[in-house]
Amino acid sequence: MPSIFAHFPRFPSRGLLAGCAAALIFVAITPAHAEVIELIDKTKLNAKIIHFYDGVYTVEVAGQTQKLPKEKIRSIAFTLPPARPEFATPEKTFERWRKALTEGAMERVIDCYALMYQGMLASQMGQANDAVKKMQKEIEGTKFQIKGSSIKGDSATLKVARQKGDDTDTGEVAFVRENGEWKMLPPSQ
Repeated sequence: MPSIFAHFPRFPSRGLLAGCAAALIFVAITPAHAEVIELIDKTKLNAKIIHFYDGVYTVEVAGQTQKLPKEKIRSIAFTLPPARPEFATPEKTFERWRKALTEGAMERVIDCYALMYQGMLASQMGQANDAVKKMQKEIEGTKFQIKGSSIKGDSATLKVARQKGDDTDTGEVAFVRENGEWKMLPPSQ
């Protein structure tokens, strides 16, 4: 039996993806969150940045759109969304991935991966419709069992056994913690 992720489209090396990370970040869809904007006079605004052009920020404050020249802004504190409970542990993330893959919910499958890989995976999944169907067929009747886990700082590894019929395979799944959420890494090449 091939390794746990052998049925996935191949990823380029991590070095190449690291170089593309900045270009891929815009692909990930994240909800807009309010930023705290401190003006020169120390007034603080809880606002959502809508646009920036030619030194002027267009922001939304309490449903109203305002323009703020960058010279009037002392600082902007970007806030991150709270961590979602379904990604609280590597085990929960893996279970979410398994369920999403079984259901064919590719957006949720992609969401289980680290941000810098999400754009690449979405692109590959969009181009390889047959591979997606093959992944779903491969996971039908497959049982996964977590055999162990190891967490070191913001990195983790799950040892996972996969059983389909009489075939058994054990592999490791790597994770990284992003904004308090455990996200999967693609297999090493």
